[in-house]
Formats: sequence, C-alpha cells, structure tokens
Amino acid sequence: MELPGKIIVSSPEWLPGLLGGFAVFLLILVWSYRGTGISIGRCITCILLKGLAVALLVLCLLEPQWTQQKPEAGANYYAVVADNSQSMSIFDPGLNLSRGEEMTKLLVTEPGFWRDTLDDMFQVRKYGIDSRLHGLKDFSELTFDGGASALGSALHQLGSRFRDQPLAGILLVSDGNATDADLDQLDLADLPPVYPVVIGSKESSRDVSITSISLSQTAFEDAPVTLTADISSIGFAGREVEARLFAADFSKLPFIEGVKIDESSSSIEGQAPIDSLVKGVSSDQETLAFRFQFRPEQTGVSFYRLEVSVVADSLAGDASTEEATMANNRRLAIVDRDSEPHRILYVAGRPNWEYKFLNRSLDEDDQVQLVGLIRIAKKSPKFEFKGRQGETSNPLYRGFDKKDEFTEQLDQAVFTRLNIKDESELIGGFPKRAENLFGYSAIILDDLESDFFTRDQMSLIQKFVSERGGGLMMLGGYESLTRGDYEDTPIGRMLPVYLDSGKGLSGVQGVSLELTREGWLQPWIRLRSTESLENERLESMPEFQVINLVTEVKPGASVLMQAKSKYSGETYPALVSQRYGSGRSMVLAVGDLWRWQMHDQTDSGDLGKAWRQMIRGLIADVPSRIDIDLQREQTKSGSTMRIQVGVKDEKYWPIDNANVRLTVKTLTAGETGSEAAEKPTGGMQRSEVQLIAEPSMKEPGLYQATYVPRLEGGYHMEVEVTDANGAVIAREEAGWTNDPSAEEFQSLLPHHSWMDAVAQKTGGRVLKRSELDGWAEGLQFEAAPIMETISAPIWHTPYLFIASLGLFALEWYMRRKRGLA
Repeated sequence: MELPGKIIVSSPEWLPGLLGGFAVFLLILVWSYRGTGISIGRCITCILLKGLAVALLVLCLLEPQWTQQKPEAGANYYAVVADNSQSMSIFDPGLNLSRGEEMTKLLVTEPGFWRDTLDDMFQVRKYGIDSRLHGLKDFSELTFDGGASALGSALHQLGSRFRDQPLAGILLVSDGNATDADLDQLDLADLPPVYPVVIGSKESSRDVSITSISLSQTAFEDAPVTLTADISSIGFAGREVEARLFAADFSKLPFIEGVKIDESSSSIEGQAPIDSLVKGVSSDQETLAFRFQFRPEQTGVSFYRLEVSVVADSLAGDASTEEATMANNRRLAIVDRDSEPHRILYVAGRPNWEYKFLNRSLDEDDQVQLVGLIRIAKKSPKFEFKGRQGETSNPLYRGFDKKDEFTEQLDQAVFTRLNIKDESELIGGFPKRAENLFGYSAIILDDLESDFFTRDQMSLIQKFVSERGGGLMMLGGYESLTRGDYEDTPIGRMLPVYLDSGKGLSGVQGVSLELTREGWLQPWIRLRSTESLENERLESMPEFQVINLVTEVKPGASVLMQAKSKYSGETYPALVSQRYGSGRSMVLAVGDLWRWQMHDQTDSGDLGKAWRQMIRGLIADVPSRIDIDLQREQTKSGSTMRIQVGVKDEKYWPIDNANVRLTVKTLTAGETGSEAAEKPTGGMQRSEVQLIAEPSMKEPGLYQATYVPRLEGGYHMEVEVTDANGAVIAREEAGWTNDPSAEEFQSLLPHHSWMDAVAQKTGGRVLKRSELDGWAEGLQFEAAPIMETISAPIWHTPYLFIASLGLFALEWYMRRKRGLA
C-alpha cells in the first residue's frame, strides 16, 4: 500500500523571510506576557496557542498543496481470471449451488460495486482457465467442463503476455486445486500482485477417490506385475469400498467387432475384471491400500484401468449418487513388457542334463530365448592324419554330408549349435567380436574350463558385462569355478565369489537348499506366495550331490541361497549375485539341479519355474539398443511429455547419424452425444501423429522430442530407428497415460495454502467475497505501472482558517478569564 499523499509548498522563496518575521513575532509575544501576574504554565499555553494560530496563517503565504498519486483511469490493465475446470461443478455440503454457479453469481448475476469500480479505473481483461488460458468476452461463457486446472501455467502466460504492458494486478477466482505446477518451481517474477478469491467450502464432501497408483514389475512368474493403489474415503464409515482392475488395451478396442464402449467408465460393457478386492471403511476419513498382482496376457505395451466404488447399501440405494463426483473413481495404468525376446547364450563344455531342463523351462517363456553352444568333442593335437587321404575335418563328421567350411578341423573343438536364428550364428564357436556377442542379453557358462576362452574372449566377456550391461551366470558343473581354473582371469574377477584353488567338488555330499534373509526379499527367488508354503516347498526338495565349494563372497555380493550339508550341518553359498559395472554376475554352485525335476513326484514344474525366474532376475536390468525415457514436464503450454531416445549400434556405441521417427497413437473417449453416436466405435477417437526426434547437443546418441497430450486416454508410441542409408536399425515401443480428470478431482477441498502462497509471493492477499467492494475502492491507493499526480491547495480550504480562528479565540478566552486585556 502506497502512502495517501504528501504536502509540498508552491512558494518556497518566501520561507526565509517568513521564518524571520515569525521569530520576531514570538519574541514580542513572549515580552507582552511579562509582568501579567498569571502562572508560568498558563502563560506558556497562551503563547503556544497564539503562536500556532499565526503559524497557520504564515503557512498560507507559502501556498501549501496536498499531492497524491493514483492509477491513471483507463491507462492500466487488470486481469480477472476464473477457473473453468470440472472441479467447479462440485456441490459443497449444505449448498444448493455448485462452485461454478457460485462463481457465475459473483462475476455476472449479482450486483457488484467492485466490478463497476474496476471498470472505471482499469481496462479489465477477462480470462478462463482449464487446460490452458483463453480470453473471454463475458464470464457467462464459462462452461466448467475443462479437464485440468492449469493455474500455474496460466499465471506464467499472463506475466509473459503483459510483460511490456501496464498490468496492475490479477484477480484469481478459483478453488486453488492446480493440476499443473509445483509452487516451488513456479516463476512468479513477472507477475503483479495476485488477489485470489477462494471458491468452495472447507467442509469435506462425501467421496471415494484414487489418490495414487503405482506399478512395479518383478521376475515372479505367477504375478510379475504388482499394482498398488491408495484409495481415499471421506464420509463412508461402516461401508465397503470395491476396487476392480480391467484390461483396457486402447490400441485394439476400435478393431473389435461388436464391442460397445461404455463412455461413463471407458471400459468395455460386460467385460469381466481381471481381479477385484473389497475392503471395509472404519472411519470418516481413511486411506485404503489395495494391491493387485497379475500376469499380462501379451508382451509390449498394455493398458489397464482401475475403478473404485462404494458397495451399494440396500437401504441407501445407488452409492454413486452419494459421492461428490465419480470422475476421480478411475485411473489408467500402463505396463510395458519387452516385445522382443531376450536371447541367452548357453555355453557348455559337454552335453549334460542341466541344459535339457533349462531349455525345456525357457521354452515356456515368450520373453526369453535360449541359444545353445555345446562342445561335444575337445580339440586334438595337430598332426598329419593318415586315416584317409585329403581328409582334414574331425573324424566325428565322417559319414555325414557336411561341407568343409561348416565342419571343425581336427585341431578344433566340435560344437553343436541349438536354437540358432540362422546358419551363420556361432559358426566359428564362441564369438570373438563385440557385434556378435553383444546381441545377447546374458551368458551362461557350465562345465567349461577357462582354457576354452582366449584372453581376448575373456576381456570381451568382461566388457559385455561391465559396459554393455549384460548378465553372466556360471553354473556349478564339474569344470566350473575353481576346477575350471578361473582364478586370476577376467572372468574370475567378475564372479561374486573368491575362488580357492585348494578346494573343489570333493568332501561334500547330500546338501539341501535354504533361502537366506536376502533371498527371502527377492521375488524371483521365491516360488510360493506365502512364507509357510515356501518353507514346505524347500523341505520337499531332494538332496543334491554336486556342489562347488565356495566359502567366501566378495564385498557387495549377496548370498541368496545356501547349501546345508546333511552330515556336518555346515552351510555354503549356493546362489550368489552382485552388480559388476553396468551388468550383473551370478554363481549357482549346485551342479546337479536337474535332480529336482527327477524327484518331482507331483509334477509341480517347480524346477522350470525356478529357472525362468532366475533368468529373469539375471536380465532384469539389461539395457537394449534403443533406450526410451519418458518424462512429464509442466510448461506454459501445459503438461508436456519429453521424449528421449538413446540409440546404440551393435557394439553398443552411441550412433550420431541415425534417423529417429516417432509415431504416437492415441485412443480416447473424447466425443460424446450425437457426434459419438454416429461413429461405430461409440465415440472413441483414434489419432496418429508423426514426430522426428532431433539429436541432442549435450550427449552423443541421444535424440529428443516433445509431445503435448491434449486428450485423456492412453498413448502408444512406436520408435523406428534407421541409419543414414535408410536401413532399419531397430524398432521399439513405449506408452503413457494422460489422466487430467483424475488429477483434477484428486482433492475436493479448496487449496487455501496454494492460493495464499501465490498471493504472498506476488505482494497480494487472499480476499473474501465480502471484502471485494472495499478492496476495489482501495485500489486507487495502490501502485500501478501508469500513475497520475493529483494536487489540491491547502490554503484555499476553509479548514485552515477555521483552525487559526479557533486558536485565537481560545487564547483570548484564557486571557480574559484572568482579567487581562
């Protein structure tokens, strides 16, 4: 608030003479009271009264004027901003009008002295806010159907629009529930004072809403996806809340013949839920935690919808009519499972039973493909073979129709290749180049000595794990670990255990497996959903006869399973895991895990499930050549999806000259009414947008693009990467959801603290509706970009002369009362 004004003198040149004359007058006045016989106090009072009266008359000769600054009428702008979002359609408890109707009454229908005052003093600009800021001719145009409350973005846009124009202030009429911006990140530097008017009651409405939802994926085979939701219940104590999970694959809905879309819930009419849970509410305000575990039926991007409702009471009737709104009773969630299978390279020194059951197990997993490279004969010393003239290949191939280029020589090991994608894969044995090895997600070594690899191949495996981010697992075969002489080799340095050359396979027989404390915490180690069932499973497992003795693990490694000797009771690490660089290494010290299947009398398939989950745990964090990062950001345009695509070549080096094309497809129930009825999909919209990701200037191999989701629903994105010649390098997919309605109705109470914080940061204050008239009248004393100066002469007013005469009369009365002239 500025000062009301100040006093200035128009004739300051008279001041020295007048001061001198006034001083002489005071001396004469004091001298005149000498010897009058009155008390000193009364004498001083009379002198002050007459002196002050004369001083007022002397002041008139200086021509004093009262000046003040006021906003120049019609020269400044004032913005009145009204919330047009769906939350304004809420009926607060005890009120017959919705928040929007209360706002319309305030801004349009009821008489308003404050509106007339604003119109007289400023050029008033009217705006509405929902997902964006838009101008209005009149507030009667508000429909209160916006899907978001972009209050932060709207304030930022107003500051930008009027940056070089005289904007005196902003009147913000809203419930304060902003869906777009964190106040700490909001830039309010360009804004004039903001005066919020909070619409809505502080009393809570009866409602059930989804406050948060999260998805996590694990290697647990029965239910690899866990959805956790927090459900807020207000005013439904003693009732029950039901949560239902539906599959909502928007990318396929339009192409299903005969499917009717229920637009009120955006789910397929008659569709059975994947799962449903019911929980009781014990208090008026309570948060319920729901947890769903399920297995998606397909790979790639899948959408799911969670819906909650109050279980209908036979006495209360329809529960939906009891809630303030149903818009916050459903949320979308997305699951992204790898569409392309992870290829695992299994390398064994001899045919064994372990590969048989491992391969059989992974055949049931559509996300994992096992490629086998099994040595069936070791290489022999090179000498001149005299068996048959001209024969150079290994005698094992005698009698088979094999070309020489596809057969090993006598001084080469003989391999059999299983589940290969083409004839050239692994044709020369274990890969020697990064582009041939890095296409796999993990390597499994079994029954294989270190001399099988060259030093370059070992270094390549080390890079495969540490740089490419792949997985390495060594099984406990006869020639693995210590007996494989891996100590002091690049492979040995990656393993999570220390290899003691003094110990091997002998001395321990009859061991049982137990989970450690860390193993119990890993879902891909457990095969049962509860601890009691898992303990029963462990007790039913057979004893194993082959284990590589490992006594010490490296720092940072985790022992997930241990083997307990039947005779001595000692325990040894059985399954150990650790991070190594960007990848992971594991050791499974048991060498005859196949016995588990041979002793499975109930045909439970536990061995296959255990193998699948262990492999999933091994490759859980393995990166692909195309890395997609989606980040939701708040900009002046609203909620924006920032898309980053990392591209790598076959050696997993960044590619700088790639072409990255993005295809964003969306499907949303965006139309209703007659327009929707004319469409065979029941109002569902399907759009497709092509984007080109541009190379980042900060990081090689990184490409960026932005997308603004305008509609509510699911978004599916396909990424196609081509090289400079147009050849396709890779394809990948991703997706996200846009639920502005859920965010809009996440809280039904007005956000007073948000409005108050905005007012304090900009120099304004929160106003009550009853304070608007006084506030508008007081704006004439507030600072504005364009001000005008108003002056009024004080000496020309009667008040000064009346005051002077009064002082003279009072002094005369006091003198006459003492009998003086």
